[in-house]
Parts: sequence; structure tokens; C-alpha cells
Amino acid sequence: MTYRTALFACSFATVALIGSGCASRVQERDMNHLASALTKVSAAVDAKVRYEDFPANASPEELLKAVTQGDPPLMRNFDGRVLLVRREGEDSAVLLCEAGPGRALLEDAGCTAAMDVHRWSLPAPQRCEFTLNLKAVCGN
Repeated sequence: MTYRTALFACSFATVALIGSGCASRVQERDMNHLASALTKVSAAVDAKVRYEDFPANASPEELLKAVTQGDPPLMRNFDGRVLLVRREGEDSAVLLCEAGPGRALLEDAGCTAAMDVHRWSLPAPQRCEFTLNLKAVCGN
């Protein structure tokens, strides 16, 4: 290997490492933006089921529509993704997943102020299904 070839190989490896680090930060920044938007949705769902007279037998889709219909820009954050709602009595959670493969990205209980689980960052891909124990998280 000549000096020029070795220098090129090292430069290429450095660029690849820097590039992958930037891609990781971009994904983290994007996920943090989505997490912020998702906590607003989960708080709205929590308020609807906990403090308003919203029917207990309403479907998750009806509940999501009821809390987001007045804020279309908020829902644009989730375009191309799947947004699910779960309700257990007065407790609720919202789950954001990728469309297609259905990998879970973010899961948040409405009773907490901060994002509960950044599932996109876990080592193994996460299935698009709720995992939070709402009774334990919400203390009921």
C-alpha cells in the first residue's frame, strides 16, 4: 500500500465515522422533536379521559380524533407514522411507531410530564405494541 492509498483510506474512514455520528445526532434530534409533540398528545388524551366526560366505550381512534381535531399542525409531526392510543380507566398512553415494519419509536403515559420511553434508542428493534404498565407508572 502506498502512502497516498493509505492516506485516502484513512480520510475515507474518518469521513464515514463523522458522517455516521452526524446521522445519529440528526435522528436523536428528530426523535426529541417528535417526543415533544407526542407528550402534548398524551397530555391531551390524559385530560380527555381523566377530567372530561368522554365515553369509556369510545374506540382509541375516536379518542385520538377527539383530542387532535382542533390542532392539525400537531398531527403533521406524525405524518407517515402510526399513532396509537391506549386507555385503562383514567390512565392512558400514546405509542408512536414507524409505518410499514411497525417498529416502536416512542411511548408515553399521559400521567407523566416527561417522555416515558425512547424505544427507538433501545438496542433491539421494538415491536409496535404498548409495554408500559399504566397502573405502576401512574400510581393508581
